[in-house]
Amino acid sequence: MSSQTRLALWDYIVRRLQLPAQLKLILLVIANYIEANGAQSRVTLGLLSRDTSLEPEALRSLLLSLEARDLVSKVLVYPEGRGSIIPLYSLSPSLLRAIQSPKGE
Repeated sequence: MSSQTRLALWDYIVRRLQLPAQLKLILLVIANYIEANGAQSRVTLGLLSRDTSLEPEALRSLLLSLEARDLVSKVLVYPEGRGSIIPLYSLSPSLLRAIQSPKGE
């Protein structure tokens, strides 16, 4: 992702999305993990908790709200053998498309 595109994404999240500050913070953290080549980020709940200073339980409900608004996508990873299912979060394709439209809408 080019630095210009990344700035457009941050600007869109901060200025255009009418969301509470905690939801914007989560989106900005996920946006920070998008690969330089534009590959989608996959961020764990633990990483989000560390970078936002929010407890995992609080994050779960906030992430559900972002999923319902189609701003975040979740992928479940099933580890080989035994272990807990790991949810990975990324910005939704519709959010990424929104910044590529002429007016960002």
